[in-house]
Amino acid sequence: MSSDPIKFQNLGTPIFAGARYSPEMTRIVLAAKEDNDKNARKVLVGFLMSALQLALTSQIQNSGITESSESSESSESSESSESSELKNPKKNISDTSSTIYVIPIPSRASANRVRGFKHSLVLAQVLATTFTSRKIIIIDCLILSRRVRDQAGLNLSARNKNMAGAYKLQFSNTQRIYEHILSRGNHEIYILDDLVTTGATIAAAKLALASGKIPVSGALASCATPGFYALR
Repeated sequence: MSSDPIKFQNLGTPIFAGARYSPEMTRIVLAAKEDNDKNARKVLVGFLMSALQLALTSQIQNSGITESSESSESSESSESSESSELKNPKKNISDTSSTIYVIPIPSRASANRVRGFKHSLVLAQVLATTFTSRKIIIIDCLILSRRVRDQAGLNLSARNKNMAGAYKLQFSNTQRIYEHILSRGNHEIYILDDLVTTGATIAAAKLALASGKIPVSGALASCATPGFYALR
């Protein structure tokens, strides 16, 4: 199956999804999440790759970089290039040597125990080994701060209430963010999930990250529901 990646805004956060949700995507998500189906997981990762590529393209467009400007920059001396980068870190966005940081959305501990793995974390791990254009570092720094209900079947209001303040930062892994990212002028940090429905989960994750002054470039998802992108 194939689909064009799509982009939305949710409370100021750009969200990039590789596909639109469908009955077929329902089967794929459940097969990867509940049955540990590796082929289904590859499909989800393929859509994550499309979402990430769209995110990187959007970053380049927002920074004002064009192919012609990149070409002219490559002809400059190394010293001049380094000086320019210090003045404008965003020019590094299209540099294939720069690193992308991915923060997976955590599942409930009870779900992890039943499945025997952390679904979003495994998706991030496969993405990191499959997406060869850029180096991806996974920062597994979010944990649930309280018990939450399964989002399936909840309406918009119930989902927002269920996820409000649901995440907090895990200190030891958060330190890796400061060590690897915040000490550098140029960084891209993406929250990662398999599915976006109302955006409540992404909003809760962003709020937790903001409490640690961790900037977020956007969110990546394998797919998004029609109800979500119809409202954006």
